[in-house]
Amino acid sequence: MSWLPFLNVLFLSVFVCGHDIKGFDDTVLFDIHWPGENTEGIDFINSENIIVTTSHQEKYRCVLPNIQEKEAISEEKYDGPTALELISPLFSQSSCSYRLESYWTYEVCHGRFIRQYHEDREGKKVKLQEYTLGRWDEKLYEKSLAEAREAERDKNTQIPVKKIDNVNLPYVEIVMGNGTLCDLNQNKPRQTRVLYVCYIHGKHEVYSLKETSTCQYEIIILSPLVCGHPKYKPKETGENKINCIPVEDSPNKPYNLVKLKVESAKLRRKSDLDRIRVEFVPPDFPDKEETTAKPPEIKPTDTSPVQSFLAGKNCLTGGTGWWRYEFCYGKSVEQYHIEKDGSKVTIKLGTFNKMKHLEWIEQHPHKRPKPLPQRTQLSHLYSDGTVCDKTGKPRQTEVKLKCLEDSSNMNTVSLYLLEPRYCEYILGVESPLVCDILSRADENGLIDVNDDDAVIESEIPTVNIRL
Repeated sequence: MSWLPFLNVLFLSVFVCGHDIKGFDDTVLFDIHWPGENTEGIDFINSENIIVTTSHQEKYRCVLPNIQEKEAISEEKYDGPTALELISPLFSQSSCSYRLESYWTYEVCHGRFIRQYHEDREGKKVKLQEYTLGRWDEKLYEKSLAEAREAERDKNTQIPVKKIDNVNLPYVEIVMGNGTLCDLNQNKPRQTRVLYVCYIHGKHEVYSLKETSTCQYEIIILSPLVCGHPKYKPKETGENKINCIPVEDSPNKPYNLVKLKVESAKLRRKSDLDRIRVEFVPPDFPDKEETTAKPPEIKPTDTSPVQSFLAGKNCLTGGTGWWRYEFCYGKSVEQYHIEKDGSKVTIKLGTFNKMKHLEWIEQHPHKRPKPLPQRTQLSHLYSDGTVCDKTGKPRQTEVKLKCLEDSSNMNTVSLYLLEPRYCEYILGVESPLVCDILSRADENGLIDVNDDDAVIESEIPTVNIRL
């Protein structure tokens, strides 16, 4: 579009004039305003002014803001715990965060270990492929804590920052080494740097996970605990307003900018017509027998985390210590322990039975999904588990699928297991992935996975072309 060079020239001038060519800083934000004839409150005298001309010969006098490096204000004295001490409760709570990808699942158990695994299921057989990306050595805690306290006393210590969504965020780092040996890296153990940054709405979820070099990893965790330290809070950066006033009977806004907005509005209104299926219909030959066999229909495999989860292919595991638990959507909830010899002791906490779930919903109507505008979770009953010694009844589990709205990463999954009464459990599954399926649930909280694709396909308009 022809208005882009105009904006580029304008931004370039702002950076050059405002920063004296000290380099480009994309953390400094600008917002262009077109106030028209209303110039009240605009400082023409003490601000830099430039005249810009568009391709339609429209002229504007743009008033650039004064961008000055803010003097570092003496911070209030802070005598509280170090950032490492603030996140240490995670280490003692035995909590884990999960990240689902199309093939791998990542399990980050804070202050203990990081695991990468994939399960292939064929009936009751499970083939597990897993790697440990790092383990935390508790002996290093005291040493790391002493270093952190020393850094707090040293006023010249610079807290490291990580750029996340174009914002520099301070972080506290722990290193987990002694992972599974890597044959691609001279048989050295895998190692992971775990960076904890302040996010007040976070639930210690995994924001990002990447392999920085061969078998060397970096994980960013969003945690509200870090926000308890004033030096680790993100700096507030407001937008710098650029006011452009029309000159010589020019319109309030450039013609091309107004045209672009109108075209964008039209495209949004036509978005429902964007998806069209084209079907080529062969001509009818009633007198000719069809001798060619119809090729088998091959459906592409959907490897998305949501579909794999709903199909029960992507099972979630959690828990620490002696017992761990596994949840396969629409199938079962199990608690298990793996002995040293590799044998597995399993207690079934419940299996999904549609009819028993419907009976349970009838008996507990408050468990039904709320109307869509207020709906944040779904509850499902998994019954007929292993008989409990203390009650003499089969174990059962209420699975609560909760939408995690404030997470910055779609693949984050948080799990917890409660036992409010003997052998009656509540399994909480919190993830942004759940938000995508809330609207697909019926009045009983059930989701028809098989019919979902057909419903979506039927909504696409079809154009038949006869050959």
